[in-house]
Amino acid sequence: MKMIMTQAVLPAMAVLGLASCADSSADKDGNGIIDSQERAAEMDYDAFIPMKPGLWETNFVFADINVPTLGKAEKQRIMDELAKSASSQSCLTDAEAKKPGADFFGGTGAEKCVYKAFDISGQNVRMKLSCGMDSMGSVDMELAGVMGETEFNYDSTLDVRLPMVGKVAMQGTARGKYMGACPAS
Repeated sequence: MKMIMTQAVLPAMAVLGLASCADSSADKDGNGIIDSQERAAEMDYDAFIPMKPGLWETNFVFADINVPTLGKAEKQRIMDELAKSASSQSCLTDAEAKKPGADFFGGTGAEKCVYKAFDISGQNVRMKLSCGMDSMGSVDMELAGVMGETEFNYDSTLDVRLPMVGKVAMQGTARGKYMGACPAS
């Protein structure tokens, strides 16, 4: 299954060349990490509202990037490039839409992510996760917003940590919208 959020963000960080506090709402064993079983239990417990199966389009817009050495035009160019890279389309099957896998929000590369908070309460979603980007560094993300049957809207804060650059802070939003039936493959 293709992701709607993190799959878009991790490849976008590669374009730059260049992301946390623990929450225990879903952390049943108290170790500060919410594993896939705890995320699945949280989705069951908090009555996740199913999404509509079909084609979904995600658009990511970065509102701010903190790179003191870059000018305003350079920052805007990077944010535009990241937004272009992060925007995507994906199809949800009937089964995935009724109950997305616990790693639905992690997508490609989710095996490199550690969830520190994961709270789904009806349409409200809040999560914190840290993801490795191989030798390129890591990204810490905090996502909060509302998910509905045909759209979602998340505010996000990202801290990208790069070996040679240090920390780059970014803020933005991700908006997803149901577009209709998936194209025939």
